[in-house]
Amino acid sequence: MKNIEDFLTHPEFIRWVKQPDKELEAYWDQWRKANPEQLPSMRLAKEILLRTKFDHPEPPVGMREEVLQQVLREREKTTPLATTIASKKRPSWTSFFWDGWGQMSRVAAILVASIGLVWLFAPVSQVDIEPHTAQLEENFIKKITGPGEKLQLTMADGSRVWLNSSSEVEFPEKFGKEQRLISLKGEAYFEVERDSLRPFKVNTEGLVTTVLGTSFNVNARDAGKTRVALVSGKVEVSSAHQQVSLSPGEMLNFNRATTSLEVSGFDPARVLGWKEGVLHFHRASLREVKEGLEEWFGVEIMLKNAKEVDWQFSGEYRQQMLEEVLESMSYIQGFDYKIKDKAVTLTF
Repeated sequence: MKNIEDFLTHPEFIRWVKQPDKELEAYWDQWRKANPEQLPSMRLAKEILLRTKFDHPEPPVGMREEVLQQVLREREKTTPLATTIASKKRPSWTSFFWDGWGQMSRVAAILVASIGLVWLFAPVSQVDIEPHTAQLEENFIKKITGPGEKLQLTMADGSRVWLNSSSEVEFPEKFGKEQRLISLKGEAYFEVERDSLRPFKVNTEGLVTTVLGTSFNVNARDAGKTRVALVSGKVEVSSAHQQVSLSPGEMLNFNRATTSLEVSGFDPARVLGWKEGVLHFHRASLREVKEGLEEWFGVEIMLKNAKEVDWQFSGEYRQQMLEEVLESMSYIQGFDYKIKDKAVTLTF
C-alpha cells in the first residue's frame, strides 16, 4: 500500500478499524512493525474511518436546507417535455440510464461535498493507532524487544534492521537532508541503502558508526563494551578520541573504560548466527549458558546442586525449541531439567 486511498479501499483494513478481532489485531500489528514508514498514511486513514462511524458532528447552519433545495432544483430541470423529446432520440433504457445516472451523479456530488464540509469542520480527535510504538517526539519512533523477542523492520529510506532480544532502537519516521541518524541499545544487524549525500550513523554508548551503504552488526549488550562487525562495504567507527575504518570481515572491539579501539577478525557463525535463529555457545561457563538460554527463550532458569559444576560448553542449535536444546545438553553435561511455563529448573 502506497497511499491513504489504498487503506480506505482495503476490505481487511476497514474491517479491522470498524470490527476488530484478535486475528486482525495480530495481522495489522505485525504489518505496522514491518512498515513503519507508512504509519502517517495509516493513521490518517484510520482517523477518517473512525470519524465516519463514531463522530456525528452537526453541519453548519443551513447546510441541510441548502442541499435539499439543490436536489429539488435538479429535479425540476427534468420536465415531461424534455423527457418526451429525449425518448424519441434514444431507446427508453438508454434514457433511463443517461438521465437518471446524470441526475443521481449531480446529487451525489452535492451530498459528498456536504459530508466533506461536515468532516472538515469536525473537531480533531486523538486516535491511538500504534500502541507498541512509543512516540518520543512528533517525528521519532522507538522499537523495543524483550527477552526471547526479535524484530525486523524497514525504515523510511529502505534500510532494514534486525533487532535482537532485549534491545532498543530509536529513529525518525523521515530522515533529514544531511544524515540518517539512529540510536541503539543492545544488538542489531543493519542492511543500509546507499545514499552518498546522507551518511547513515548508528549511535551507541560512546561510539558512532558511519556508513553510506553496507551491512554490519553492532553489539552493545555488555555495559561499556561495543563490537562492530562489518559484513560488506566500508564503515568508519569513531569515539571521542579515535577513528577507525573497517573492511569486510573485520570487527572493532571498543572498551569505554580504557577508550581502546582494537580491530580483529570474527567468525560470522558466532557473531551473526542470532539473525538466522542460530543459538551458539563457545567454551561458555554454566553462568553464560544460563544467561544465554534465558535471553534467547525469555525464561527464568533456577540451578540446583550446581556449586561444583565447572563448564566450558560449546554447541550450536539452529531453530530449535527450548526442550530440544535442554534435552541435548542434558545428555552431554548430565543434569535433569523441568519446564513449567516460563520457569525452568536444572538439577545436577
